[in-house]
Amino acid sequence: MDFARAMSVRAELEKRLEGISRLTRRKSRFGESQSYFLADREIAHFHGDQGLDLRLTRERIRELKADGTLDSRVRTRGASAEWATVRVSV
Repeated sequence: MDFARAMSVRAELEKRLEGISRLTRRKSRFGESQSYFLADREIAHFHGDQGLDLRLTRERIRELKADGTLDSRVRTRGASAEWATVRVSV
C-alpha cells in the first residue's frame, strides 16, 4: 500500500467532514483521538489512515445486512453493533 495515497484519502475525507456545517471535531469520548460529533453524539472517528468508524445505529446496520447492501469494505462488530468500520485506504 502506498502510504502517501492512504494519507491523502484520509485527508480528503477529513476535509469533507469538516465542510459539513453541523459537525464539530473534538476529542473522542473513547480515547485520545479526534472525532466528529453531531450535537453531543460522536458519529465518526479514524483508526489510523486506513479505517473510519461510523455510527450507523443497530437498526440501520441490520437493515443493510438484511437487504444485502452492506459494502464489502464495511465491517461491523456483531449483532448489537452501532458502529461500522469502513476501510478507506487505496
